[in-house]
Amino acid sequence: MAFAVFSALGGLWALAGPVFSVPDEPAHVVYAAAAVRGDLFAPTEGIDTTVTVPATYATAHTAGRCFIYDGTVPAGCAELFVPREGSAEVVTTAGRYPPAYYLYAGSATLILDGAPAIYLMRLLTVLLCAALLASALASAWERSSAWPVVGVVLACTPMVLFFTGAVNPQGPELAAGIALWSGALALFRPRGDGDPSAAGSRPPGRLVARCLAAAAVLAVIRPLSVLWLLLIVAVTLLAVATSRSVTGVLRSRSALAGILAVGAVVVTTGLWVLARDALRQWERPTDLETSRAALFSISKLDMELYEMVGVFGWLDTWSPGVVYVIWFGAVGALVALALALGSRRERLAIAAVVLVSVVMPVASELSSYRESAFAWQGRYILAFSAGLAVLSGSVLAGRLGPAVTRPLVRGLLVAAGIAQVVAFVANLNRYVHGVHGFWWIDEPGWAPPLPAGLLVAAFVATVAVGVVALDRATRRQPTTGEVTPAAC
Repeated sequence: MAFAVFSALGGLWALAGPVFSVPDEPAHVVYAAAAVRGDLFAPTEGIDTTVTVPATYATAHTAGRCFIYDGTVPAGCAELFVPREGSAEVVTTAGRYPPAYYLYAGSATLILDGAPAIYLMRLLTVLLCAALLASALASAWERSSAWPVVGVVLACTPMVLFFTGAVNPQGPELAAGIALWSGALALFRPRGDGDPSAAGSRPPGRLVARCLAAAAVLAVIRPLSVLWLLLIVAVTLLAVATSRSVTGVLRSRSALAGILAVGAVVVTTGLWVLARDALRQWERPTDLETSRAALFSISKLDMELYEMVGVFGWLDTWSPGVVYVIWFGAVGALVALALALGSRRERLAIAAVVLVSVVMPVASELSSYRESAFAWQGRYILAFSAGLAVLSGSVLAGRLGPAVTRPLVRGLLVAAGIAQVVAFVANLNRYVHGVHGFWWIDEPGWAPPLPAGLLVAAFVATVAVGVVALDRATRRQPTTGEVTPAAC
């Protein structure tokens, strides 16, 4: 059910955005088309890699130029992205990135051409992300409590679903981060008497498989993903691990073999990143004193927080205010409850997530602002920062009675569903009418592959199915899961 719902939601996001309406999608499409044809080590100058691709992709960087960056312009002005004969040399800024995602998504260009190939690439990304997000919910279900499920739902912000339906490795990175948070918290949690994985025995194979799958994706997907992998594991161990739970994992031969395999992949990706200089950023030099640069970088943090929830397009389309109010309120309530009821270690872990989420963007920008200005965006760290909701939901498992849990869980699920619908409709309206256009009144300036009204109806129906299914399922769960006492 979770896989079906996430696939449908991601697929609708994929259809609701014009070709190349997602940040850096042209660069990722070009590199995917090149990588799948074996052009993995093309010459690079600075951040620009020149690859040889079918001539169709020669216009990728110009096709949507008339509407990106300007939310008032509907997408109908864009040049049609149609098949062309022959080949061409095209520049991409993604040509230095680890190639695994591009080999996967680029396979679509061997089957289709033009705009249909882009939508098929998006669909392949949707399926990968849906599998990872379904895995996150399955791991949350291991706790026999509704709260970890709510944590995963709130981690899946509208921005996560937006990138789920895009040709961009950001989507799989976000989904894998959420899946690893949820799986690792379930895998390393303390277990009570009668639990098959208690007393250092082998953990459930399904949990090990989910964690290794998510870790493997993070190990190969983007240049910074390896860092998020290591930080997620470190904070999880801080929050919930005991000597028994760690011993149980290490006693499993399959788990140990998987950890060693993921470690080897991490090393390989690290070598690729260094050899290809994949962390190099845009060259936009600026000259500021370090103190002023620090103040400016700190002042951007609130914008980056909004970006984690939903600033769509090429940062040209904000969600309606109610989306931010709902999401910040819901996550804030979840974190406040977790801080009030959690153990000392769990509070420290929550504080660590917040601290890293604040310090890392500023530190990254200060280390390179003279060459690349202030390029950090909220989505860059969201694979790690989404753990704030997942961790808080895990902390609350078993610590609130049914009289409090049931109405709060239902309210949070419904609120999240409403925010997802509002964000989706606002983004679709921006491309059909422009941000100042009004649905059903103004003449459409762009027509998506399926009628806009049908996309909205399908999205509302899918969200409703997901919310109702989760509400019914969590009401059938026990409301008190096994948990370490808060004093530990």
